[in-house]
Amino acid sequence: MKDTTINELENIYGGTTTISSSVLNAFTNIIKVLMEAGHGVGSAVRRIGENNLCPLE
Repeated sequence: MKDTTINELENIYGGTTTISSSVLNAFTNIIKVLMEAGHGVGSAVRRIGENNLCPLE
């Protein structure tokens, strides 16, 4: 196996992107949480509007 020189190491490109996969995954998880929260709030508003609440005893 050939050793890589310092000059060759300085000229290596690749492996980096502008948006890493962890940032993209975190953004996707935030969107999922916001959508689930919206679903819960929408269901609560609908149930209040239809007066279809669970009785508290």
